[in-house]
Amino acid sequence: MAICHWDPIQVNDAAPLVSVVIPYHSHGQHLHQAVSSAVRAYSGPKEVIVVNDGSPEPRASTFLKDACAISPDVRIVHRENGGLSFARNVGIAEANGSFVQLLDSDDMLVPGKIDLQIAHFQIQPRLDISVTNYLTCDENAAQFQRDGDSIGRFNFHLSEFLYRWERGFSVPIHCGLFRQRVFERIKFDTTVTGKEDWIFWSQQAHEGRRFGYLPVNGAIYRQHPHGMSKSYRAMGNNLLIAAERIHETTECRDPRFIAETQAWHQTFYGPRILAEDRAKQTFPVAAAEVLSSDVVDGAGIDWIGDSVQKTASLSDSPALSVIVPVHNHYQHLPACLASLASQSDAAGVEIILIDDCSSDLRIRPLLKTFAHALPSVRLVLHDHNIGISAAQNSAVEIAKGEYIAFVDCDDLLEPDALALVAEAIKPDVDYLFTDRIDVNERGEAVRVAQYGGYPWLEPSGDIRSDLLDGMVASHLKVIRREMYIGVGGCDPQISGIQDWELSLKIADADGRFLHLPKTLYRHRLHSHSVTASQGIRQCWLSNKVRRRFANRWLRRSTTDAAALHRAAAACLGVSTGQRLDDVVTITDFRVPDTLTQLKQAWRAGHVCIYVPPPQAPILELSLAREYNSYFDGILAGDEAVACFFLGYMWDHAALHFVGDTSMIQT
Repeated sequence: MAICHWDPIQVNDAAPLVSVVIPYHSHGQHLHQAVSSAVRAYSGPKEVIVVNDGSPEPRASTFLKDACAISPDVRIVHRENGGLSFARNVGIAEANGSFVQLLDSDDMLVPGKIDLQIAHFQIQPRLDISVTNYLTCDENAAQFQRDGDSIGRFNFHLSEFLYRWERGFSVPIHCGLFRQRVFERIKFDTTVTGKEDWIFWSQQAHEGRRFGYLPVNGAIYRQHPHGMSKSYRAMGNNLLIAAERIHETTECRDPRFIAETQAWHQTFYGPRILAEDRAKQTFPVAAAEVLSSDVVDGAGIDWIGDSVQKTASLSDSPALSVIVPVHNHYQHLPACLASLASQSDAAGVEIILIDDCSSDLRIRPLLKTFAHALPSVRLVLHDHNIGISAAQNSAVEIAKGEYIAFVDCDDLLEPDALALVAEAIKPDVDYLFTDRIDVNERGEAVRVAQYGGYPWLEPSGDIRSDLLDGMVASHLKVIRREMYIGVGGCDPQISGIQDWELSLKIADADGRFLHLPKTLYRHRLHSHSVTASQGIRQCWLSNKVRRRFANRWLRRSTTDAAALHRAAAACLGVSTGQRLDDVVTITDFRVPDTLTQLKQAWRAGHVCIYVPPPQAPILELSLAREYNSYFDGILAGDEAVACFFLGYMWDHAALHFVGDTSMIQT
């Protein structure tokens, strides 16, 4: 077996320490990818410094904790919000490396980028700054493309930064690798709120820094559909302000500079600002303004009381406890509560509403009104947010029912759902689950999801095998309380996929599952759901969890599972190590056939690797990404494919960027 690949610099005691500085304020959903890419960008000694710039995101602590879990090289520096330039300067001041790599929290580095640039410095030791080219990607890092040639055609002279910036010439900051000394006199300008990179590059050129261009795609710039880059008025204003700062700090006395910058502002930004203004006149009231004008004192919600006048009182020993963890989602919460109130067999049911310190002030008046009108409701109000896993666990602790049902606060039950569950459940069942209907933001049915909603998955009679391939034991979930507590409940460390991990733990404990093939639950799909907003994190955690249970259920050998991806790389020549003969190479990922093949290979003790073919379809790559935990190694043949998997891997070290994979003999 032979392979043509790029080898990183051989790391030895002389390999320089590199500091990667990542300011974080927003875009926390992408932070995991950014940090993963930083770890994979250099094979030598490194420190990844994440500067928490007073992030206001509700899940900031989770994002930062996840980032630290990627590698011991990651450390967090906390500061009050001071802006991007301030956060970069803080990180640079904290840096111990001889070289500094800057990276925004929503962008990525290509695996091996820093290795190549360190080699660049070794070949040209007089360089101060090494610059690579870059690719752009969409919000989900699924589509990659080269954004023309905005770097390679230019020579980094000050005149080009002054007169060609944005006019064909542009260098994203993470394309550069900097010697530490370039920051001794020049910091990022904290007096501006945009175009700080232009000021920085211009000042470095004015200082006489030696630039070197490395013609490889080393960085990935993420383009957001609703980011600041689309606010042309703000960008245009920042351009003019930055030009004045450059004029002052570079001692540029050529009057053409300001005049040409103003002309560019008028030519490029002017028409776009007019278009923005016209759009605002057409839509004068933003959705956020309408939302903020809604009632916050609980008035106007008496209809809930009207709908539950005939409900029975709370039983001391209900057969079923329905737990509804609440955190915001006000626009969907009334429908959820109404669906609970309308259940025809409520006498044997208690409802536990647990508000996990919602930030929306309308939530608690609504919950209190509902609890007052419905005697079977118990209301728990947290004074600080503890997360959905801990919230569910605390609710289960106080629940009185033998069985626990879970309903998300933005979803709803079908009529008579609880009565049908009570009729179907049997004494020997530990976990009952139903089918569901997926609905859109307006509550309109999108599809019927049977057995978890996976087209290729049908009940096989082996619940463990089925659960490894997907969350088939999905909504509506009804779990024996004793079993829930016995397996430790939901794990707060993996909130977001806690329900799936719980089902795997119950299967591991030989719990008895029952599938009720009826659509009793309406699951709402919307942009603010955890699944939609935290997709990268969920996929990463899912693969870590799947790997753990697959090792328990499928791989019976005593081989250290964490070392298998290294063995996979070794047998293909990606790294040194003993050659293994028992290797299964996948080059065409199809479901369910590939999943069956992989499970068979695991049971036989084989090492499994994935080699994406050139121009692999997005669907195939997406499936391989979703199930990457079945692979001990993934060998990516180009930058885009390598970055497609960044942040999603069960172990970041299992991803190898090897260059031309056409030489691999399978």
